[in-house]
Amino acid sequence: MSKTLKKCLIMLIMMLAVLILGMGKVDAASASIGVSKSTVTEGENITVTVNFGEKVKSAQMIFSFNSTNLEYTGSNGTYNPATKKYAAFSMGGDVLSSATFTFKAKKAGSVSFSFSNLEVQNTQNGRFSPNVSNSSAFVTVKSKTSSGTNSGSNTKPSGNGNTTTKPNNNSNNKPTFTNVNQKVYAKETVSIRDSWSTSGKLLGTLQKDSSITRTGIGSNGWDRVTYNGRTAYISHTYLTTTKPKDDKDKEEDKDKDKNNTTNEENNQANQMDNNTTNNETTNNETNDITNNETNEATNTQVQGNKDNKKGFNINTIEMIIIGVIILAIIVIIVNEIIAKKRREAKRKEEKRVKGSRR
Repeated sequence: MSKTLKKCLIMLIMMLAVLILGMGKVDAASASIGVSKSTVTEGENITVTVNFGEKVKSAQMIFSFNSTNLEYTGSNGTYNPATKKYAAFSMGGDVLSSATFTFKAKKAGSVSFSFSNLEVQNTQNGRFSPNVSNSSAFVTVKSKTSSGTNSGSNTKPSGNGNTTTKPNNNSNNKPTFTNVNQKVYAKETVSIRDSWSTSGKLLGTLQKDSSITRTGIGSNGWDRVTYNGRTAYISHTYLTTTKPKDDKDKEEDKDKDKNNTTNEENNQANQMDNNTTNNETTNNETNDITNNETNEATNTQVQGNKDNKKGFNINTIEMIIIGVIILAIIVIIVNEIIAKKRREAKRKEEKRVKGSRR
């Protein structure tokens, strides 16, 4: 192999390496969550937005919130507060960039929002799970009647253990604690504070299903725990002694529910398509949305599931680049073969000339 061919092949290999690294970034979209207000009053509305990180054709995920403090009023897709499942599909040439949820604050407290198992289908029909930069957000709901003039009321945990309906930090209302030594688990993500009221300093959070040692059960609804070698407090409502299922048990449950979940999601998609066609189109939209579009959305979802198993998808530009590189390699090899034949012919001619001179 000539030096020129070797150099060309090395350059092509480097180009392929750069291309592969670039392809690895195709699915590097970063999803995050945000809220319209960090503090609201009872009766006010809250908008929560989950940004997908790029424009997509469909999305599905698990979305959770504090139903005790909030009233769900709507979203830009299908959402079932009971199952916490969200799904949205774009129609025609439209695309989605985020999921939006609206709520009405109905009870004072600190509320949390979170999403998980996010899966999207991008415009190249590739289905993948974006990276997540922030999956949870918090909002404080204030009481309309709370003015700080109430007296003699005990501090009571509300929402996620971060606030109270009628706070009272009177030191005379110090609770009593029953000593215990228990390993407990968080029912959901909950705040850890340095005192038994929401006015205490926030030391950290205990993630859902994570464990911690409980050393006392308070008379005011707060538990005493050991956190990073010091005494801290967590709302009793969000702790349990029941150990959460391990990954193996969850996987078995997931396998059992797999078929039902798939059917439910397909039914939700079809229902949303029908509702969009029959009821939710605006005056500017026409009635040209046919069953072919519904079938196209379903077929696209099936194709997306197949692409997801491959790990990543190759878009049109990358396919063109790869084709050009392969063509260049073929041209180089052909040129090398032709050059080799010419060199052989030249050597034969030189031998013939030398023979004729003799």
